[in-house]
Amino acid sequence: MSGFEVIDAVRAPVRYGAETRWLHWSCAVLILAQFVLGELMHRVPHAWHGPIVSVHLSLGVLLAALFVARVAWRLTGGRAIRFAAGPARGARLAPLVHGGLYVLLGGVIALGYLACWSAGRPVVAFGVPIASPFAPPFALMSPVAHQRLGSLHGWLAWAIIIAALGHAAAALYHALVLRDGVLRRMWR
Repeated sequence: MSGFEVIDAVRAPVRYGAETRWLHWSCAVLILAQFVLGELMHRVPHAWHGPIVSVHLSLGVLLAALFVARVAWRLTGGRAIRFAAGPARGARLAPLVHGGLYVLLGGVIALGYLACWSAGRPVVAFGVPIASPFAPPFALMSPVAHQRLGSLHGWLAWAIIIAALGHAAAALYHALVLRDGVLRRMWR
């Protein structure tokens, strides 16, 4: 080991940066809110349906923006942090779970936009319409296609919740059983 590597190891951060933590927890809160709103919108009286859909769409656009920022942050090394390697299985599994969450979240966001646009409606976020970038005949799809996109959107939302619960359970396992400090890295 050269002296430079020793200095790097000494200066290695013990926690993720504020930006990474903020992106992580903001996305987590929005995902949970979106899931609850998505489940509620089909179970409330008709008078409540429109306002819940409006909030769901607005928060969905906000989540999409955060998702893009989070992917850019990750690709540019913003979340780069070196820690001592844990068990080999965990070291291989964690990136797969994180990558899977990114794929699921990107998919559910894309399907949300497509489901709305497939009915010929813009996505309205905070009162601002976002028109479909697709020209006819792709701008308005059949009711069956619209229904399938909405169903896939819902199924992926459930998959995200299940994966996120697994992610949270793994963090708790690290905190309570392994006591290796993994969970503390994402707190203040």
